Amino acid sequence: MDYTHAELIARNDAEFAALFALIEALPDQRLTAEFTGEGRDRSVRDVIAHLHAWHILLERWYSDGEAGGAPAIPAEGYTWRELAQLNEELRQQWQHTGLDELLALVRASHEALQAMVALHTDAELAAPDAFAWTQGSPLGEFAWECGGNHYIWARGVIAAGLGLPPTT
Repeated sequence: MDYTHAELIARNDAEFAALFALIEALPDQRLTAEFTGEGRDRSVRDVIAHLHAWHILLERWYSDGEAGGAPAIPAEGYTWRELAQLNEELRQQWQHTGLDELLALVRASHEALQAMVALHTDAELAAPDAFAWTQGSPLGEFAWECGGNHYIWARGVIAAGLGLPPTT
């Protein structure tokens, strides 16, 4: 993946549009259906909540880092080895939020992610040492992983959970 300003914005938007095209094509009963299988995320709502929660994490990392802090990545009290526990906690946090509200929230948090990308030059997005808080990873990688790559993942989880053909 090329972490340029234009490439990140275009790819994140394209993958987001593909995700919403999948969701908008689902009949209402499928939107609220429980997924088959044993995965962590049990519904479209859970998947959308997961995306929004990770947008929030990225916003927090970015805000803390830009203020000169050292953000807790992936989250306070968690290491990358404890990602499953963190993701389950995030899922639980959003259990009482409806799908319609979450869809609006994820649209807004996607736009915030894209606005953050738009603030930076290609060099700032691609250089692993441009921001101390990213701990040697390019800011663009964070934007792609919490954006477009996560939207690809979400389409796959939704398709598998609802027994739909794999998405491309």
